[in-house]
Amino acid sequence: MPVVLGALCGAAFIPDVANHFGYALPGERGLPYQVHYNGRDYRNTLTCAGARWCEDERTPEQRAKPYCTPRAGLGLGSGDAELVKVDELFTVFGSSHPVFTAGVVPQEKMVATVIVEASENCYVAYDLAGGP
Repeated sequence: MPVVLGALCGAAFIPDVANHFGYALPGERGLPYQVHYNGRDYRNTLTCAGARWCEDERTPEQRAKPYCTPRAGLGLGSGDAELVKVDELFTVFGSSHPVFTAGVVPQEKMVATVIVEASENCYVAYDLAGGP
């Protein structure tokens, strides 16, 4: 039993598992490429919890883009009231990351983008994946 439990705990730190299930790994750049919010999947091609395939598939333009954006660079104006916390992204052995939407959005409404706070003043935007 301890071996099985150890294997399951170890698998939790594999980037492919974190990306599939949409949770973050500890440390810098530990956000997955896909997060779940309100029954929908949201994706970002700039982050993938450290998975090697992600880095290998990036174009030179994608590699040149910064990992995250400061609050001022999100294009939401200067007031903090424009980011509304709607959820949290679980992190294995770390603090959860707040998930935001732009403006007041009721839970039953679908949004095109969610924003995850990677660290202080460092935000990663995720776009809705798939169709309606």
